[in-house]
Amino acid sequence: MQPKTKELEETFSELSKQWIKETAFHSNDYFIVNHPAYQQIVALGEAALPLIFREMEKGETAVHWPHVLSAVTGSDPTPSPGRSPSPGWVALDIRAIHEAWLRWGREQGYQW
Repeated sequence: MQPKTKELEETFSELSKQWIKETAFHSNDYFIVNHPAYQQIVALGEAALPLIFREMEKGETAVHWPHVLSAVTGSDPTPSPGRSPSPGWVALDIRAIHEAWLRWGREQGYQW
């Protein structure tokens, strides 16, 4: 895993604030995942994972973090019924989804 740098943290912070602000009231997955800030966060790759986990652990309730985590890792540790059965469907238990991802992150050896 790459070490966090101040530049990475600043970039991530700016992008995540922009992405959350500009997509907070949208439920359209296409709009959310095609937002330029989302694309740039995903492009940060594995180096951004600890930063995302940290935001989730702090209680950041943006329901879209699991989209980023899946895009970067290719994984989905969310247990059913939390896993989305179809595109555009929003799981109701966001806390359980975040907890599943945090558990997954710890199991993979990430520290934040």
